[in-house]
Amino acid sequence: MTTEFTTWCSHYYHLTNLFAKCNERFQDLVDNAPPYTGQTNLSDLDAIISYNRKVQAAKAKADKTFKDLTETGRTILSIMRYFDIPPRTILTGQIPNELEYEVWANDKDQVFIGKIRDLPQEALDPNIIYIKCWSSDKDEEDDR
Repeated sequence: MTTEFTTWCSHYYHLTNLFAKCNERFQDLVDNAPPYTGQTNLSDLDAIISYNRKVQAAKAKADKTFKDLTETGRTILSIMRYFDIPPRTILTGQIPNELEYEVWANDKDQVFIGKIRDLPQEALDPNIIYIKCWSSDKDEEDDR
């Protein structure tokens, strides 16, 4: 048994959340950007330039996430078309030990996804070592 469609939909769910966080970070950086108000000290200008580079990096990350989100949505639509799943048909899936979600497309070929509920965590086996991996963006840590 393959889980290809479930994997695409779960990935879409994660990308949707990541895109929202990227946009929020970008907007926060834009809102707090130091303005140029006639500073003549080069170190002040360097600080403004450095901050603007962080804004540009946040925008690039949001753009890349949006591109990945769009491509994943197209794949989901292709699979739905292959099976002749009509628009507005709600499909449900889950990310094991995390949550249950629903996914659907409208008549304009837009894919939507939303969390239905959190799933209970399975008890951890004390005889197994669990390793959780995560990605840390150094620039993001420096800003906080």
